[in-house]
Amino acid sequence: MKYLVLGLGITGISTVKTLSKLGYDVYGFDSKIKNEKDLPEELKGVDFSPIFNLEDLEDRDFICIKSPGIPVNSEIIKTILDKKIEVVSDLEMAYRLFGDKNLIAITGTNGKTTTTMLVNHILNESGKKSIAIGNIGIGMLWEIYSNPDIEFFVIESSSFQLESTKDFRTKVAAITNISPDHIDWHGNFENYFNAKKKVFLNQNSEDKLILNMDDEYLKGLGKEIKSKVITVSLTDKNRDFYYDKPFINHGNKTVLDTNKLNIPGLHNIQNTLIAAAITSTLGVLDEDIEKACYSFNSVEHRIEFVRDFNSVKFYNDSKGTNVDSTMKALYSFENPIILIAGGYDKKVSFKEMFLDGRERIKHLILMGSTAAQMKKEALEAGIEGISVVENMSKAVDLSTKIMDSGDIVLLSPACASWGMYNSYIERGNDFKNLVNNLNAFEN
Repeated sequence: MKYLVLGLGITGISTVKTLSKLGYDVYGFDSKIKNEKDLPEELKGVDFSPIFNLEDLEDRDFICIKSPGIPVNSEIIKTILDKKIEVVSDLEMAYRLFGDKNLIAITGTNGKTTTTMLVNHILNESGKKSIAIGNIGIGMLWEIYSNPDIEFFVIESSSFQLESTKDFRTKVAAITNISPDHIDWHGNFENYFNAKKKVFLNQNSEDKLILNMDDEYLKGLGKEIKSKVITVSLTDKNRDFYYDKPFINHGNKTVLDTNKLNIPGLHNIQNTLIAAAITSTLGVLDEDIEKACYSFNSVEHRIEFVRDFNSVKFYNDSKGTNVDSTMKALYSFENPIILIAGGYDKKVSFKEMFLDGRERIKHLILMGSTAAQMKKEALEAGIEGISVVENMSKAVDLSTKIMDSGDIVLLSPACASWGMYNSYIERGNDFKNLVNNLNAFEN
């Protein structure tokens, strides 16, 4: 069997290197790469055949592994499918190549990065060797291949990856929550939700599925689930893991005191509930879960404290790429918030966010292609302090001119970064660099 790797970014590089090392006949294509000089440094010297024109691909004896960012309805995928070539994701290949490994899949609209990193932290702190991989920006196949002694691989699994799976299965999976997102990519909410469901559809009665039962969509799942369901809730004390302020409990036993967590917000208590349920299922003792949770700090770009400048705290929530995520960030603080938002247009409404958050938002600084829509919907929601700026530099500069002691300046865009940045990571780093370079004598 021959493999065609479509897209030679983080996922593609990891996939090419792994398949090549395993001795397969590997080909790679990226529309941005026109000749061998353009190939990523990581692939120079790797035994594979770059292709610069898909029309040259006559042989149909291929399996295509696509980059998660390439939509399944794109022209390039149609070209591949017209050649009768199977198209899958790296998530599918992880199962096909390393199905005997302890793969843990975590998906959901929000919270999956924090939950993935917290699960990984708990496992390592409890003495189990673990690596977090997947949608967090770490190519999974190469990590699995090159770390044979690792006991667990915790995979943040996106809807983009899950969409192109067929046989993918893990013994333990979790869904944090579901809300409309990536409608521009999936076409509609039903398609998006169906992609998320693929995290459990191939599980059997011996497998475990952790579900957040505060989510109405997840609460409504029924006959589709064949695995054993472990439930968590912030409000229902009859669930397996539940919140009884300020404690997280497992049955009739208290696991930890949420006042001792280093990650703010009710949504992070929910993430901790899910992480506790996952790791308990994997045999971690409650006392080890407690100790590890207390030593866990915020994930980079997810409500990440940057600095205190003139008695104003700056937070980087660049990972807040959708409405629900930004709403959770807004509810993490009691102080007045100067919100920096806007970016790529994913064809969603921001009305609910502004209606719910208008009492918390002191001033709204907007940028990117969604700025006009967001301004209109914010005004309709009754938010009066609104500014539109050209870029992050001007957003940070403006925030220093309008902030007062005790305010929070929060970057939480509610939008993807594309069009202004290559990734939310690049966007968050730009914000952090600008904030860290502020002159303490300004304002």
